[in-house]
Amino acid sequence: MGSNNPVPDQHMETLYRQTYNSYGDIIAAGLTQNNRVGNDQKANNTRLNANTNLGILAGSVVAAAGNGIIGPCAGDSSSVFDKAVGIAVNDAVGNAYESSSAVASNKCVYLHGSGAVFKTDIYETFATDGTTAVTYAYGDKLYSSQNGLVTNSSGMSNTPDAAYHTLLGICLKAPTASDAYMTVQMRI
Repeated sequence: MGSNNPVPDQHMETLYRQTYNSYGDIIAAGLTQNNRVGNDQKANNTRLNANTNLGILAGSVVAAAGNGIIGPCAGDSSSVFDKAVGIAVNDAVGNAYESSSAVASNKCVYLHGSGAVFKTDIYETFATDGTTAVTYAYGDKLYSSQNGLVTNSSGMSNTPDAAYHTLLGICLKAPTASDAYMTVQMRI
């Protein structure tokens, strides 16, 4: 894809797979959360647009959200930051005229396994204040943001060393103006 505009359900590509998992039912927020409304970081994210699907997006972080339940890795320190289990392979809601597998099965397929490598064009572009730009470099440690998107420490509301922020992976290739995709080697 030569464009810097995200294409629904094509935000993520697995380059080296460890394990795809679909264990656990998806919570309602996994199908209904608004990825553009709710805080300044979401509203100002340049990787998302008015056509961005609701619910878990391909390339976003998923977490254990209950006993046998999977959901978006979003919230505060008391919820699911420390329970990240992987990266969503497809948009949970899907697109019109396509199979809506997550909706039909109540499952969300996610990639996990230390050593898995993927690339994504959705990630946080601003810190939690919605105005401070986040930049990435190879070697950055990556975590889940409050919105369930990949970010480095400058995009989190708390320090990356906080006990409840799971290290998701390491940035192998940072996004650039000419190539919006970030390549990540997973650590979970």
